[in-house]
Amino acid sequence: MVSQDFEARTHLFGFHVNAPYVQYLKRLGMDIDVASAQGAVVLDTVGRRYIDCIAGYGNCLLGHNHLTIVDAVIEELRSARPYNLPFIQDIQVQLARTMAQMAPSGLECSFFVNSGSEAVETALKLARLATGKPGIICMRGAWHGFTAGCMSVSEPTMTKNFTPLLPHVTHVPYGDAEAVEAAMHESIGCVIVEPIQAENGALVPPLGYLKALEEICGKHNTLLIFDEVKTGLAKTGKLFACEYDGAIPDMLVVGKALVGGVMPIGGVVAKRRIWSKFGFSFPMSSSSGAGNAPACASALATLRTIVDESLVDQVGIKGNLLCAGLTQMKQDFPNLIRDVSGAGLLLAIHAGSQKSATEIVAQCARKGVLIMNAFCDRTKVLIEPPAVILREEIAEVIGALRSAVAVCGSS
Repeated sequence: MVSQDFEARTHLFGFHVNAPYVQYLKRLGMDIDVASAQGAVVLDTVGRRYIDCIAGYGNCLLGHNHLTIVDAVIEELRSARPYNLPFIQDIQVQLARTMAQMAPSGLECSFFVNSGSEAVETALKLARLATGKPGIICMRGAWHGFTAGCMSVSEPTMTKNFTPLLPHVTHVPYGDAEAVEAAMHESIGCVIVEPIQAENGALVPPLGYLKALEEICGKHNTLLIFDEVKTGLAKTGKLFACEYDGAIPDMLVVGKALVGGVMPIGGVVAKRRIWSKFGFSFPMSSSSGAGNAPACASALATLRTIVDESLVDQVGIKGNLLCAGLTQMKQDFPNLIRDVSGAGLLLAIHAGSQKSATEIVAQCARKGVLIMNAFCDRTKVLIEPPAVILREEIAEVIGALRSAVAVCGSS
C-alpha cells in the first residue's frame, strides 16, 4: 500500500517531468516509496526491503550513502572555499594526479565534467581537434549517452527519432576487428568502443579484440577511445575493463562509479601527446560547472576507497559467486535463460524475448530484488549490484531470480 503523499508526488512527477517513466516503473512494480537506503539495501516507507541490483544505473559502485563519500562532500561544502571555475582548486589537482596514477600507462592528463555523456562529447571533440579528421568509427549495439554527439556513435535503432545526427560516422559490428580495419579511411580521426557493451546485455568481446583495435589505430594514426563510463573503476573485476586485453587507448572516458553515486561527474583521461591543443580551444574546456570541488572530493574519496577496501578483488570474488548462480539457472531453465554474459558485477541474463525479460524484472521486484532490462536490448536483463553487496545478499538475489524465472516458466 502506498501513501497519499507518494501518489501525489508520482502524479506531479508525471505531470511536470516524465509521465511515461512513472507508468514504466508501475508496470515493473518499482514505483517504490523509498524511506532510506544503505549499501545494497533499499527500504520503503512500510519497511519492505529490496536488494538494489540496478545501483543507480551503475552510479552506486559503493552502494547507497557510503559514509566516506558523503563525509568528503560535506567537508568540501563546509570548507568556505569556492567550488567552481575560474579558480584552480587543490582537490581537482589531487583527483587528476590520482587518475594519472590509476589509469593505464601513459594516460596522464584529465578533464572533469558533469556526466559521462559530457565526457564522451569531450573525447570526440578532442579527437577532432587533435587530428583534424571528422570521421568516427563506432560499434553497433553501443550506448554512449544522451547528447547528440553521443547518440551519433550509439546504436542507430535507438536514435532514429533524432536524425540527422553527426555526419562522417561509420557503425561496424562489435567484436569484429577486421570490420574496423575495413572501415578505416584517411578521414577517420577516432574509433570509440566500450570494452564491454553494458546496455546491449553486458556483451564481452573476443579476447584480443581491444588489443587489435589498439594496433589498427596505431597503424592508421587514428585515436582510440575506450568508453569505460559503465565498466570502469572495479565494476568488472579489473580497475578498468580494458585490462582484460592489456590494451591501452589514447583516451579513456570515465563517469558513473567515479563518484560513488553521490555527485554527478564524468572525466576524460588522455595521453599527453594529444592533450597539447586542449587548452588552446575555449569551447574545449569552458564548462562552468566542470570539475567543481564537491564532485572532485566525492571522486577522490571513491578512488581511495576502491584501493583501501580492495574492491577490485572483492568484485572478482563476488562476481564469480553471482555468475555461478546465474549459470546454474541457465542450465536449470534452458527454455527461459538462453545465455549469461558479463564480467565481475556487471552481468546479464539473456531471456530470449522482451516479454520474458520484463516479466522476470517485475517478478523480482515483487520478491525484493531490483534489476532492469538492458537499454539497447530489452530481451536481456542487467544485474549490476554495488561492489559492497554482501555474500548473503548475493545468495538472496540468486534465490529471488530463480523463483522469478520459475514463475515465468510456469505461466
